[in-house]
Amino acid sequence: MREIRQGAFSELDGAAVFALARLRQQVFVVEQECAYPDLDDYDTAADTRHFWIDGEGGAVACLRVLRDGGGWKIGRVCAAKAARGTGLSASLMAAALEWIGPEADVALGAQTYAAGFYRRFGFAEEGEEYIEDGIPHITMRRAGT
Repeated sequence: MREIRQGAFSELDGAAVFALARLRQQVFVVEQECAYPDLDDYDTAADTRHFWIDGEGGAVACLRVLRDGGGWKIGRVCAAKAARGTGLSASLMAAALEWIGPEADVALGAQTYAAGFYRRFGFAEEGEEYIEDGIPHITMRRAGT
């Protein structure tokens, strides 16, 4: 298994920031054709934690964890096309949830087609499906213990 890296924005070097931004741009903006401001103030917030796995040429899978009221929110989960189906995203989810701890509530906005992936980690659908950037999503939540 490849090494899972993590850090707050202030702990990341320029190469890591560039690699994460490039991967997210490739997946969300180019492949999914969503012209939206991917880089936002949440990336640099003190409570935000970035998780990623490097491959040749930089990050091949990543996600971020940020504060969401009294709980946490996982977002920007993505993998390079060549890394999909290899378990890297599942490894990142497991690492992020371990870092958060079992007692905390965790939410995410899942692309609807990926809801089954998140169910494997104890998330359940909440509310109605909605459209974000032209893509069907569903809010999912894992209640803390």
